[in-house]
Amino acid sequence: MKKHTWIILMLLIFLIFVNNCKRSRSDNPENPDDQPNSQFIEHIIASNFSGAIHVHAEDLDGDGDVDVAGAAFHGDEIAWWENDGNQNFTMHSIITNYDGARIVFVIDVDGDGDNDLVGAAVYGNKITWWENDGNQSFIEHSISENFPGANFVYAKDIDKDGDTDVLGATWDFDEGHNDSIAWWENNGNQNFIEHTISANHDRNSCLFPIDIDSDGDEDILCAVYGDGAITCLENDGNQNFTEYIISNYINAHWVYATDMDSDGDIDIVGSSISGMISWWQNEGYQNFIEHTISSSFPGAASVYAADLDADGDIDVLGSSETNNMIAWWENDGNQHFTRENISTSFYDAISVYAVDLDRDNDIDVLGAAYEGNMITWWENNLNQN
Repeated sequence: MKKHTWIILMLLIFLIFVNNCKRSRSDNPENPDDQPNSQFIEHIIASNFSGAIHVHAEDLDGDGDVDVAGAAFHGDEIAWWENDGNQNFTMHSIITNYDGARIVFVIDVDGDGDNDLVGAAVYGNKITWWENDGNQSFIEHSISENFPGANFVYAKDIDKDGDTDVLGATWDFDEGHNDSIAWWENNGNQNFIEHTISANHDRNSCLFPIDIDSDGDEDILCAVYGDGAITCLENDGNQNFTEYIISNYINAHWVYATDMDSDGDIDIVGSSISGMISWWQNEGYQNFIEHTISSSFPGAASVYAADLDADGDIDVLGSSETNNMIAWWENDGNQHFTRENISTSFYDAISVYAVDLDRDNDIDVLGAAYEGNMITWWENNLNQN
């Protein structure tokens, strides 16, 4: 009898799962068959970048166009693709033994006028920066060789002293509340001093530094997967951080921030592997109102926000590992969002980013497909329509 009950229970769970999948495939009433929107034209940059897990883009060679950088988890590789100005890309590998390459970030670390690279290696337990010598020969410099499970890195002037600091977070594969967030203070000569911010999270997935409370210093937003939370580490101005929870958000995976409602303060956008894309309206004094953008976007690995249709408001981008999808949600100006698909065959879509890659004054989209081993960009033909 117990066995029959168990079978019935499993059948019910399966039917619920199938129903949820069906609902997720009709998330957009204007595009129920999940056909890609013709506004975006796909261009493959790389098709054999093993375990492509993160993508970023800035001008790395100082020629005025936007180049692309990527991290390959299985290939243990950090690479960049040189844009010839006509969006023909030539690959340049920087390192091929960066064990569990997870994140790459482009920024001028040493203040010499060219862009360098910063990376995190999960299995290598490393935070690293590569100095651009001005001729795109990259010299490796260690920031930390002992940051176990280094899962995320970001670079910004955290202490407002005019140089670029580095921020990192760990993901312990053994689980448990022992994951760290740290920042490395740049002394102005690229000697980095480590400061631990937090050491009691369970699987940090993403960080985003921004002045969320408009008091002139850099706070840090966190997506903490194991804790199921979006949190804020509030900076007191002297880099002492106090954490508070913005939202209990199961399987939180990515966080980003911008002014979503054009009211002059910074709002928050986040994604959950459980299938949620949300934004939190900043009401001031640590009060945030959660708004659901989508509740049926399974495997929502990353999220970004930009004005994709050039109508003056902020739209939202997301990647779905489960549905192999890159999609965007059009903001009608009143923060009502309608989904449009960019790609429905981007295998294990894990990373999404937006930038005007072809310099035609509209925002294009970049993505990394983990199992597809791809780095791809989608040309926004808004200005050609």
